[in-house]
Amino acid sequence: MKVFKTINHNPDLSLALGYFDGVHVAHQKVIAAAVEFAKANSKKSAVVTFDMNPANYFRKDKIQNISTNEERLERMEYLGVDYVYMLDFEEFMYMSASEYLQDVLVKSFEPNCIVTGFNHKFGKAHQGDTSLLSKCADRYNYKYIEIPVHKVQSCLVSSSNIRDMVENGHIRNANLLLGHSFSIRNNVVKGDMRARKLGYPTANIFWPNNVVHLPHGVYFGYATVDKTYPAVINWGVKPTFGEDNEEILEVHILNFDATIYGKIIKASFLMKIREEQKFADMESLRKQIAQDVETVRKLARLS
Repeated sequence: MKVFKTINHNPDLSLALGYFDGVHVAHQKVIAAAVEFAKANSKKSAVVTFDMNPANYFRKDKIQNISTNEERLERMEYLGVDYVYMLDFEEFMYMSASEYLQDVLVKSFEPNCIVTGFNHKFGKAHQGDTSLLSKCADRYNYKYIEIPVHKVQSCLVSSSNIRDMVENGHIRNANLLLGHSFSIRNNVVKGDMRARKLGYPTANIFWPNNVVHLPHGVYFGYATVDKTYPAVINWGVKPTFGEDNEEILEVHILNFDATIYGKIIKASFLMKIREEQKFADMESLRKQIAQDVETVRKLARLS
């Protein structure tokens, strides 16, 4: 998969349009439809998206992302996309819908197919929508496919719903709508080594600033460092030590013993197993961590 940061002339493509935050199950249907059309017609597929959420150019209260750009690209590649155009929205934000369709999408890509979700909007003041894309299909000689509303267990699959679920700690519901586990990825940093002294070493990472936050607590999940392992994931401020209230993600990886400072680790969340709490002493904390590890071992056998 090739990634472009600027528009070029790349004709005869099957296009999927959208920001695709989280690349959830409805997004996957949009992208898959573009990929499938391309393959069925011996063409290439492309996603046209932006490096920042367009909504944040018009809001004071910025929307946090469900996934980083790197994670979005990883999932698009998994879905079989040939090209991704991850563009700077500022270059296009004042274009009318007609200008964007004709001068950017049609002129640059001469699309044989365009696929969007049912609520896709584009162009200045959201002038463009699915009706415009459908109406212009014959004029510009492309097939238009609109992916309808998609629900999981009667819940509308949308990035905003998933974001709310994550913020409120409903991680299992969020994962159902995502179609994969919500995860955080960052470089491992050196901690205070207290967990190692307790017999449960952790890989510590900072939560990216622009990614939506889960509530503090201890979670069952998986850690990926080359391979994937069950993990006890603690997200919070380490209240037992109460020093600076700095938030940190501590990942105790089961069946793993290697030095990984500076390496990138992905922590994937499956469910919350308890609240973050303050312990009277180190021994009480050690006993609780031992219980958390045993809980994760049992859950990992069932997952």
